Amino acid sequence: MEGIERRARKDLYLFTLVHPERYEGLERYQPRQPGFSEHLAPLLPEGWRGSQQGIWYGVVPPDHRLPAMGFKIHLSAVHGHARPLLSAIVPVLVEERVAFKVLVDDVMLDLSNSSLWSGGACGKFVTIYPRDLAHFHRLLERLAPVTRGFAGPYILSDRSYRNSKVLFYRYGPFVSAGGVNLQGEPETSFVGPDGQRVEDVRQPYFLLPEGVRDPFPEEPEEDEDGGALKHRYQPLRVLGNSSKGGIYLCWDLQREREVVVKEARPLINQGRHLCHDALDALENERCILRALEGTGVAPELLDVFQEWEHHFIVMERAPGLSLAQLMAQNAFGLVLTGAPSAEQLRTYGETFLGIARKLVAQVRAVHAQGVVIRDFAPQNILFDAGSGKVTLIDFESAYSERDDVVSPLIPMATLGFGADAHSTGKLNEKPTPEQDWRALSRVLGDLLYPVAPFFSLAPERRRPLLKHFARERGLPDFFVQIVFAAEEPSRLDALLDEAQRSLPRLRAVPRSSPALDEASLRERMEGAAHFIEEEVRQAEDPLTLATDYRRCVTNRLGVAYGASGIAVALQRMRGAAPERLVHALVAEAAQASHRRYPPGLYVGLSGIAWSLLELGQREAAERLMAMGVDSPLLGHGADLFYGDAGVGLAHLFFLKRLGDPRSLRHALEAFERIATRLEETREGLRYVNQGEAYCGLAHGSAGIGYFLLRLYEATGERSHLERARALLDHDLGQGREYGGQWCFSRSEREPVLYPYWAMGGAGLGTIALRFHAVLGEPRYLQAAQRIADGLRGQYSVFPSHFYGMAGLGHFFVDLHQHTGEPGDREEALRFAERALLFAMDRPTGWVTPGEGLLRVSTDYATGSAGIGVLLHRLLAGGGIPMFDF
Repeated sequence: MEGIERRARKDLYLFTLVHPERYEGLERYQPRQPGFSEHLAPLLPEGWRGSQQGIWYGVVPPDHRLPAMGFKIHLSAVHGHARPLLSAIVPVLVEERVAFKVLVDDVMLDLSNSSLWSGGACGKFVTIYPRDLAHFHRLLERLAPVTRGFAGPYILSDRSYRNSKVLFYRYGPFVSAGGVNLQGEPETSFVGPDGQRVEDVRQPYFLLPEGVRDPFPEEPEEDEDGGALKHRYQPLRVLGNSSKGGIYLCWDLQREREVVVKEARPLINQGRHLCHDALDALENERCILRALEGTGVAPELLDVFQEWEHHFIVMERAPGLSLAQLMAQNAFGLVLTGAPSAEQLRTYGETFLGIARKLVAQVRAVHAQGVVIRDFAPQNILFDAGSGKVTLIDFESAYSERDDVVSPLIPMATLGFGADAHSTGKLNEKPTPEQDWRALSRVLGDLLYPVAPFFSLAPERRRPLLKHFARERGLPDFFVQIVFAAEEPSRLDALLDEAQRSLPRLRAVPRSSPALDEASLRERMEGAAHFIEEEVRQAEDPLTLATDYRRCVTNRLGVAYGASGIAVALQRMRGAAPERLVHALVAEAAQASHRRYPPGLYVGLSGIAWSLLELGQREAAERLMAMGVDSPLLGHGADLFYGDAGVGLAHLFFLKRLGDPRSLRHALEAFERIATRLEETREGLRYVNQGEAYCGLAHGSAGIGYFLLRLYEATGERSHLERARALLDHDLGQGREYGGQWCFSRSEREPVLYPYWAMGGAGLGTIALRFHAVLGEPRYLQAAQRIADGLRGQYSVFPSHFYGMAGLGHFFVDLHQHTGEPGDREEALRFAERALLFAMDRPTGWVTPGEGLLRVSTDYATGSAGIGVLLHRLLAGGGIPMFDF
């Protein structure tokens, strides 16, 4: 996982492999065909036990006990060698009475050997658990001769044994440490030989904990040229990295200029359906770049070389950033521009049409050379705003039938753009020029509104969503027509010319009246609720609802991604949550323990307890709150989402509802733990959260300030209020003028603009309004209104509450409740309409995609439950669940 938000990012795809519509973890994977356990069965004597554990099949001898940690042995294998390798090693493992595990089937072996797998885990096929160091040595000595002649990917996290091609070792835990961290994820640290706790991070290089010696130390190589590749290319920084190899910005010591060096490792991506590995893909890219020389479409190929088993190509450094980077930074597009002026519209239109014309010309130029691009996507298109130059990159899977360039079939493309074949099963069909034009249509659509992955899930939503976005922005329909005409290139030139002629006539458009009236609000709210209710009714286990992928690595009861948040949302929408869901929630909560649940508000015990109390389950709620008081993770973090501020807020809610003085005492204890973690700055008090000062409600200083405001209400202590003010002041002090709007970055060090409820502007405005309600000081209302002025009319790429348009809608509901201004309610309705653009109708109601837009979600933070609560607030008022009392 990555970052404080614990977003899986690159690993998100792995959560889409088990179910076609829902995010699921690989621990729920079930082989569809006979796997490696069937091959193992006749090789194992009576008394040996085997069982599937997620993607692994574990085997243990009779009466075997694993040590807690030590040196483990890994074996890798290419697909064709997997079963013969097992036949060779299992007799040795049986004689040595050693426990081991093997990937469950060929599908998982292909995945493990692919660039989709992390660099620290890629290539691992078999894991063996020696009893002690002497046993480790003996096993390696016995396995080395029987594995000679086999091939597999090099396991980057390990060291190879005496230059073996398949036999590796590393030090680490043998059994799970048990327990979870503050974020609710399984604990990965272990106690090392020196008694210190060591994080078991699988880095893409061999690493030993402090105090552990390598059993087979190697002589360090002398580095005479400072690590320069080919003694010539000095790495400056990593541009990209995966298990197949890295992409590096380097300094060419001979030519004295920056170049890009791309690396490939052997045997990565080779599998049952793909006989070509990363080396073949890199060689294909070299050939394609040669074929495109002189077109100006792609970077110039400068050099080719090999070091050890790794292959490299060297290219000129093309200017600019990728379209994906530019859109993520809001450096291009109108997503975060609330009310674009005529000048902004014309500037955007000029840039859009300029990029479109260049891309059309480049696709034609590439096709004229007999090449199909195949992986044509925003991350593979560089744009230099200064010169207007557009460059295409990453031709590993491009295809050519020219006599001098015979390309292999490498079915790699980006989901939502050129990956149509992945959904049809036609992986090995030759790519066609028509597929490039279809991908260009997706790219141009992303230049309007970058949500292309959603259209793989709901293609029928593409045209209405893009038309709604263009209409609200004031863009003529020509722009939407261009997007769809890219699939029929004969129409493109005329449409581009028409759009160009329309630019002088572009004018800022007034905000349209929202179309959602009370009847349609109620209908849509009931549709959200009914879909979830039917899921609960039909499921064998009512807690297995479609939710965000973060539920798969935390727990299934948490407020943000689990059943408790969904149950409270249903209670708001329907007046009561389904009894079947509540009973299942209470039953599972009765099994809660510190080993499985952190204490925090949005993924842990205090939030589940808050939900249970809202649902009328007082006894179960009080039991969980009492358990949370003893959590060993208290004091490990201070933020509202995971840390002590959220725990303290839950105690204050219990104080408000039940009047138990112990709740106030526990809230004060949370304050004491928080106080030790705060820093004085010129802007106010700051909380540094895992090395970064985030901005906003969930992970920033302001969220802690909100807890202290509520604590001040309960105690009247001025010290609580002073700290509350200083914490909110710090985050408000991070605001910057951007395009005439008051905007907030994700954190002090990261410039990406965040307007969201959980982080960024909407959450800060939400808190400022509550400060104004308690204190009556005009500056807080002014801050909220200034934030609102910057957020009006904005879009986001997700429809959700925590990081999407529903959350911005919640802020405007708050503002309307606070001021009574009808325009604020209208803006909340517009945000509800924008969120509902992602609603996918089903026979039982509707559901939206979760974050990542690749699978559906009904949860409170990322899915339809959170949107349903917004619709309910627009109908009936009320506060925000698990936030307001």
